[in-house]
Amino acid sequence: MKHLLRTCISLWKQAPLWRLSFMIGLGGLMMAAFFPTPWLKKQAPWLPGMAPAATHAPHDSAHADGGPGDADNAPSGPMPVHLQYPSMSEIVRDRVILGGHTIPLPKGEWHPILSAQISNESPLSFLALVRTHQGAITGLIIAQATQQPIALDRAGNVTGICHDDRNFLNHSLPVSPAGEDCIGSGTVVIQGNDVSTNPLINQSIARLQALGVTPIPPLFLAVQWRHVATTTDGQAQVGLVDTLIPPLDQQTHQLLAPIPVWSRDALSPYPEARTFLTRMRSWALEWQKALQLGFGNQLQGHTPPPDPLIP
Repeated sequence: MKHLLRTCISLWKQAPLWRLSFMIGLGGLMMAAFFPTPWLKKQAPWLPGMAPAATHAPHDSAHADGGPGDADNAPSGPMPVHLQYPSMSEIVRDRVILGGHTIPLPKGEWHPILSAQISNESPLSFLALVRTHQGAITGLIIAQATQQPIALDRAGNVTGICHDDRNFLNHSLPVSPAGEDCIGSGTVVIQGNDVSTNPLINQSIARLQALGVTPIPPLFLAVQWRHVATTTDGQAQVGLVDTLIPPLDQQTHQLLAPIPVWSRDALSPYPEARTFLTRMRSWALEWQKALQLGFGNQLQGHTPPPDPLIP
């Protein structure tokens, strides 16, 4: 070992080409860690950098397997993206401002985990937040909002999730002067890193894992809110908020029923799960009102009831 050390020191002093090669190799390793390729990030998710896949914008595509990909019905195509990775020590309560719109937050302490500003002819703001309690994840929010009106045809079919007959609940509210405000409530299963066709959502889940915010519940009940307010000149303001609440026992942090039985007609043997679902349906209707008022910056004096996981 001493002989090897003396050899290395001698090379460092007497072989400038070897010294330069060593420094370049070390620098390359550091660059690979902080700017990993998608393959490298998948093999080593603990690396501090983020894969460049996040520099692409959401695509207008529904997520067929029930993942939170319905929030990715934003204008499609590659877009310039500015990412920010907030500190998990930051705490947000009650509401946040996104793209000039107020987004209410359910009761509790929320921590932003990823934000993004997408700028081109369809500017969009993105924010992901997590809520924890006693070491367990008790909520996720994925919010997207246009920063300014966009052409109506660029909104795509963002409200398609509200008309899925597999949902626990579908509900619409009137929009003035025109448009659609609706929710679709169903299940979201988290499996692996690629849970959505939206790379920003995948980045949010990957960051939770990299920060050690685990375990991530394998199943959530989701209230997926979609808002399209049209104007007389053929433009629209678009808001998309997915509020994901895991149906957990508050003492054990275990699911109230196995994943396969979370459907409208299969929860009969699980009375606690049925009660949770009933409370979730009731809360979702009030939550939709709060989201609509907040998007129009008219939330003053309106407080939605706590969601089913918060007493």
